Amino acid sequence: MAPNSDIYMAKTFSSLFILFLCLLSINPVWAQKEHNSFVGIRFGAALPMGELASHEYGYGGYALLGKSFGGEAVWFITPKLGVGVDVSTNSFGFASGYYVEDYKASEPAFTNIGMLSGQYTLNTYMGGIYYKVTISPKFHSTFKLMGGLFSAKTPNQLYYVDAFGGIKLTFWKTSAQSSKFTFLTGASIEYKLYNQVSLLLQADFTYAGADFNYTTSSASGYTNHLQMPVFRLQPGINIHF
Repeated sequence: MAPNSDIYMAKTFSSLFILFLCLLSINPVWAQKEHNSFVGIRFGAALPMGELASHEYGYGGYALLGKSFGGEAVWFITPKLGVGVDVSTNSFGFASGYYVEDYKASEPAFTNIGMLSGQYTLNTYMGGIYYKVTISPKFHSTFKLMGGLFSAKTPNQLYYVDAFGGIKLTFWKTSAQSSKFTFLTGASIEYKLYNQVSLLLQADFTYAGADFNYTTSSASGYTNHLQMPVFRLQPGINIHF
């Protein structure tokens, strides 16, 4: 990514965070009385979709079902409308067995291929608006629409290859990183356990088209374009204030 793009994303996220802090000063007595605003943590499953999960050689990312951990802080400026921030870290295993089979089929000169692979990692830093819908005194739903930084990193991988003629090769494919400005949307169903403590189940979706730049041994390079839609399903807990 160009340096100007990094600066733009950093300024955008900083502006969203400053806006959130400014809104914290609006009518605090009312907000504390209603216990609408909250901070919370979530942990659950992250499902890779599209190209990221595809097992099509030369096209897909071979990502497996992953895990996600995140947190939110939201301030409601009316009974239904709020602003907040959402951060998360996500990791996905790599389907090495499927990839090796496809790699071997594409390289008939190789008699055997083995590999060790790390994980994909994905971090998101989002700011946006929230809308609350009351279902009953114990249940309500919250919907959100957010924008921010999507930062992804590919796995480090070690290959060891046997070729015709008794040739043995070992080589690394080092990880690459891509950062994009993108969106996140989500919804949750929340159950009030105590006056200021609630349990929830949250579903989020985020997406970015990542550009991973690699350098080869000949000092040249190439870029791998990978569409990375991710669906997260996470139970969690909120502390209201």
